[in-house]
Amino acid sequence: MIKKRGIEQVKDWQVILNPHAGSGKGRRDKEKIVAVLDHSGFLYTVYESEYPGHAFELSKELAVKGLTRFIVAGGDGTLNETVNGIFSAKNNLYTDIVIGMIPVGTGNDWIRTFGIPDDYQLAMDIIQKNQTLVQDVGLIEWQNQKTNQSRYFVNIAGFGFDAMVALRANKLKDKGLSGLRVYLESFLWSYFNYKPCKTRIFINDKQLKVNLFSVSIGIGKFNGGGMMQVPDANPIKGHFHITVIRNLGIWGILTNFRKLYNGSFVHDYRVSTHIGESVNLSTEKLLSGEADGESIGSSSHFNLRIIPHQLRVIYGEDRYKMLE
Repeated sequence: MIKKRGIEQVKDWQVILNPHAGSGKGRRDKEKIVAVLDHSGFLYTVYESEYPGHAFELSKELAVKGLTRFIVAGGDGTLNETVNGIFSAKNNLYTDIVIGMIPVGTGNDWIRTFGIPDDYQLAMDIIQKNQTLVQDVGLIEWQNQKTNQSRYFVNIAGFGFDAMVALRANKLKDKGLSGLRVYLESFLWSYFNYKPCKTRIFINDKQLKVNLFSVSIGIGKFNGGGMMQVPDANPIKGHFHITVIRNLGIWGILTNFRKLYNGSFVHDYRVSTHIGESVNLSTEKLLSGEADGESIGSSSHFNLRIIPHQLRVIYGEDRYKMLE
């Protein structure tokens, strides 16, 4: 259902509000978010996402109509759905589209790379400044039950342990849990239930054969509620940064856990980092995957490629001028 304010016409900014984001924070804070929008002086229309996949449908419908200015009031999953909806519209106006973010989610990892505060008014202030860059986008392709599937992502795609953590975290969010506790509980639960698997990874033409704990394929730097899984990622350089973690064992996890938050865990001898425009994963058994924190299911083969300079986004702090 479409929620409109003011004159009965489509306004300049299309706001995709997810009331379920942040374990219901979007619903609880709806009046605060609307007040911030009203105070901005923008002409806008609010569209509420009412069920999983609805933000995809709403943004696709709006992009098909040729609308180009979006504000996502939600979390990483809402942003991912919105971007996938826009790209599925196939109207060849991707570089005309501008996306701003009012963070409402639990993890809010995409905003960490782009210098956007976890505060409604401060985030709106940044949107009003309209300082933009055109970031890269990733595309994942795989088969699920002999059906071809694809998903775009704008932050990080993870496979193996990372994907199990994301799936568990989303289940806990659905139960109303939020904050760091979600990721810590998901991390511990996943460790005792995940079994590393033999995996062949092609990064461009380079082949790795590993007993895989996890692999993170990054455009942005952060996932899991602030873990710096891909510390050297840069969203406008036209390639992925990839972090491959081989089987660590419990001691390896415990000694590296705190280092996940500053990226220094990549110096562990069981971790390797790589750069590439394409990544192919192949396993003898099913491997779980996630895109921007959203589970995409399991497959024995995943193919990923970078699409350079594809999506114009509003970013924040001056230090990110180095990205240009």
